[in-house]
Amino acid sequence: MHRLALDPAFYITTNADGSFHSGRVFHVSRNTSGGSTSTPVAYYFVWRPDIGAEGYHLHWRIDCFVRDHQLAPVPRWLGMTLADALLTAGCVSEPFWVSWHSSYELAGEARGEVFDD
Repeated sequence: MHRLALDPAFYITTNADGSFHSGRVFHVSRNTSGGSTSTPVAYYFVWRPDIGAEGYHLHWRIDCFVRDHQLAPVPRWLGMTLADALLTAGCVSEPFWVSWHSSYELAGEARGEVFDD
């Protein structure tokens, strides 16, 4: 697991294996005592298709899913900042396509014993 700073208020964690990366984006609030609180605000997925589609060059795809949360930044800013950080860190190379999405949890249910009552 790798940790990479996006800017002073955001960082990401990544699971990278060469052809697929996934991770989370966190908002970090630091206090004067040296501690901090990290809040997850987005998930991202980076992948490279094995076979290029006709009319496209082989390229990376970066999808950033920004949560509906008060600490989450503007999705376009986060997508572009994430792409720049991944490029600088050598996790992707050009060419790539970056897209950003708003993510809302619609519903959910526990399957099996999820909660410890």
